[in-house]
Amino acid sequence: MDKRAVSTGEWAYVSTISSVRSYPQQRRFLYLFLTAFLLQATVSVSAYLLYGVPVSTEVDSVEYIRTADNVLAGNGFSIEDTAPWRPNAFRTPGPLLINIPLRILSFDNDLLSIILSRLLLLVVAVLVIDLAFRLGLSSYALVAGTFFVLMPSITYYSLLPYSTEMPYTAACGLLFVGSLAYLNQGRWGPLVLIGLAAMYALYLRPAALFILAAYVVVAMLIALRRRYQARRRILLAAASCLLGVIVAFGTWGYRNYKVFGAFQYSTVSGFNLLHYNAHGMESYLDEVAKQELQAALVKYPTFLQRYSGLDQFILSNHQAKEGLRLILKYPLAFLQSHLEGVIQSFFLFSPNILKTRSPTLVVAASIVHSGLAIMGIWGLAASWKTFSETQRFALLLMLTVGVVSTLTGGALFSPRFRSPLDLLLAVGCALFVMRGLPKRDSTQVILKS
Repeated sequence: MDKRAVSTGEWAYVSTISSVRSYPQQRRFLYLFLTAFLLQATVSVSAYLLYGVPVSTEVDSVEYIRTADNVLAGNGFSIEDTAPWRPNAFRTPGPLLINIPLRILSFDNDLLSIILSRLLLLVVAVLVIDLAFRLGLSSYALVAGTFFVLMPSITYYSLLPYSTEMPYTAACGLLFVGSLAYLNQGRWGPLVLIGLAAMYALYLRPAALFILAAYVVVAMLIALRRRYQARRRILLAAASCLLGVIVAFGTWGYRNYKVFGAFQYSTVSGFNLLHYNAHGMESYLDEVAKQELQAALVKYPTFLQRYSGLDQFILSNHQAKEGLRLILKYPLAFLQSHLEGVIQSFFLFSPNILKTRSPTLVVAASIVHSGLAIMGIWGLAASWKTFSETQRFALLLMLTVGVVSTLTGGALFSPRFRSPLDLLLAVGCALFVMRGLPKRDSTQVILKS
């Protein structure tokens, strides 16, 4: 009895000493994170002042700003800057949640909007830290947040405060944290968070429909081979995600039905099928097929992103039908072009403003962009067996979202589709560092002394 008491006391003492020793490390990592955050903010402001980043003149941002301004002015959901402010079916309402307050608080000033957008970046970084902490990284969770804010893609897209990249990354971060928390604890709060995050993600980006559908399907497949309690939680997580999708699609689809007479979500998919996915095959087609593609592009030339006619869905459906026909007719060319876009956007970071202003910076950013991806993958793979079964289930769902999001980019050649995966890659980078640093066995030191 006495011996067991002494042993218990020894381990309690060891635990206390280890906890005390972890405080300085945690404080150092906190300082590192805050320094990285302030450095990123400084770089962002400097980039705007020195390079003239198109905060409010970037193609997509123009439409998001006009939509927010028109809603504020009572002109409805329109991208037009003059009367009659016809309704738009290309964009969805999600960006308004961030852009309306941002337009009010920034007084339409680009520099001030960049500074204010650091708050959203901080929120997403905290989500990464929380995710890493729940995965057992302890004080190294702050290192994950540090890697996240220093990623080239995150640094660049946080410079475009009116675009959907940072809000969409935040929505995916909420989905990830909610999934892990619910599968671990089984509480209703995280379960509701899964549905809300899924709903907001779809309100932000129509392509999220594929990602969330994959989440539901993979969750159901995992649940089929699990015991009752785990199966129940996984199925409820899938149901919550599905409910969020139904609410978002149903409400905005109904709006489009009332306005345009079509119960559809957006004209984005139809336009992209022809003008990006099919058009991207061109370099892999022979001369006859190229002529067929060009004929289709000439036949359906409408740039739906800036078109506000009431026949938007009619034109979108024509473009979708023609794009899908070409893709099915030349599947090998489509797969080649799509895979090229996925690989290039995953490993290269070359937004237009960098390519035109500083090719050297493109090379440097691409090295960091791909290097962090490799570090993150390595860290997650090497640590996979250390996670609990529940954590691995949640990680599978998160990886599904990240990988499918990356695959949806394809011919768009844009690293922004990697942003959901960047959340996990940042955690993987922290795991890489955690495994690489020498560990001090404080227990052995104390017992020897």
